[in-house]
Amino acid sequence: MKNWLFVRLLKYVAKKLDGYKTIFGGVGLILSGIAGLIGLMWPDSNLPPMELEQAIASISAGLVAIGLGHKGDKLTTAIKGNHSEQ
Repeated sequence: MKNWLFVRLLKYVAKKLDGYKTIFGGVGLILSGIAGLIGLMWPDSNLPPMELEQAIASISAGLVAIGLGHKGDKLTTAIKGNHSEQ
C-alpha cells in the first residue's frame, strides 16, 4: 500500500513540475557554484570549497540550462500551435 501511494505521489509531482525541471536544475547548478565560491572565500563557513574555474563553470552551466529550458518551452508551444508569447 505504501509503495502504491508513493508512486502515485511521485507521478503527480512529476506531472505538476513538467516544464520546470530544467529550470530547477539550472538554479541548483548556479547555487552550487555560488556555495563553492563562498566556501573558497570563507573557509570557516563549513561550505565545501570549489576551485574558481569549477565554480564559474557550474554557474555558467546553470545559466545555459535555464536558457535551453526556456528555448525548449518556446519550441513546444510553437509545435502545439499556440504562438502566444508569455
